[in-house]
Amino acid sequence: MEDSSAAGGPTIRSDGPPRGEGPPIPETDQPQPWQAPRSRADRVAEQAALDCVEQGRKAEALKILMVAYGRPITAFSLRVVRNPEVAKDIHQQVFLAAFQGIDKFQRRSTLWSWLCGIAYHRCLDEVRRDRRAAVTADLDAFTALAGQPDPAIDVDGVAKRRALENCLGKLSAAVRSQLLMRCFLGLSYVEIGETTGDSHGTVQVRMSRVLPRLRRCLRGEGVAR
Repeated sequence: MEDSSAAGGPTIRSDGPPRGEGPPIPETDQPQPWQAPRSRADRVAEQAALDCVEQGRKAEALKILMVAYGRPITAFSLRVVRNPEVAKDIHQQVFLAAFQGIDKFQRRSTLWSWLCGIAYHRCLDEVRRDRRAAVTADLDAFTALAGQPDPAIDVDGVAKRRALENCLGKLSAAVRSQLLMRCFLGLSYVEIGETTGDSHGTVQVRMSRVLPRLRRCLRGEGVAR
């Protein structure tokens, strides 16, 4: 998975609603095969961005990617690091890294999975840097950055969303990020494996084990499914 360090570059802001949907949580505690979630990759936006890069218009390419992917990248980062200010910093780091590295992108993956890989590593870097208990973000911050409740988990209402964030917070940052990459970002097991360095089979087994744990936690929080 390609990556590049973030240093220098323009100040970055992005808008636009999250895209794509993920799979529902299985109805029993027994591991069940999933129907692959719909990828959030926007092929039209990605081709437009790559065309801009080929024409030497990197800043315009970056704007296209920020509109397409800025909000889900920030929402993912927030759910991993659980600190709104740190999540915003990671957003900046991801797109600055993209600005610096996009002209070397070799098209072995989608730009979407490339950006997710950068976000994953930046999130874990921040978690390792600060071993203290993470700051639990206000629910309003999750709502503002993520938009509608996460369709991968299919919860609605303030109480249910709060229960979800509480349960996600009980997972390690690495496991939480991989779960979100699968359910929220729509990456395949292969793409997650390429990002994390694990085999796709290992990722699949890990997800089959963590989803029942998440369901049990949600039930304990009063969310019956």
